[in-house]
Parts: sequence; structure tokens; C-alpha cells
Amino acid sequence: MLESELRALYRDLRMIAKAYITRLENDLLVCLAALRSYGPIEQLPREMLHQIRDLTIVVRNRKLKPEKGRRKDLRKIDSLIVDLVSTTGQKI
Repeated sequence: MLESELRALYRDLRMIAKAYITRLENDLLVCLAALRSYGPIEQLPREMLHQIRDLTIVVRNRKLKPEKGRRKDLRKIDSLIVDLVSTTGQKI
């Protein structure tokens, strides 16, 4: 019986992980689409350029160790994507 339950747990884990990754990937695609919708960088207001630069620095300075597969890293990525979506959704 335990083996059956462990197999079911395994399936649930895979399904949840796929859904979670899909959501994060979709949110990143939304950010990319919003960024592209701003138009040519030469036409952006100075304030928006500063906000884009700040977001670039935050994304670039992320500290992750993907090879370890830690929940902590997933939480950092999730938090970063949530911040990006909320910021780009406000047209920076």
C-alpha cells in the first residue's frame, strides 16, 4: 500500500512542478512582451530607462545555485518574477 501511495505522491509532485514551472515561464513571457511593447529604447523617458536599468541590475545580481535544486532558489526566482510582473505591468 505504501508503494502505491508513494507512486501517487511522485505523480502529484511531477504534475505540480510542471504547473509551477509553466506559470513562472508564462510570467516571464509577459514581462518580455511588456518590455517589447515599450518601443525603441531611444524614445523611452529617462525615468523609465532608470527603472529598466535598476531591474536589469536586480536580475543580473541574482544569487542562485541551480545545481543544488533548492526550494530557496525557487522562492528567489518566484519572488523576482512577481516583482518583474508587477513592475512591468505598471508600464515601469
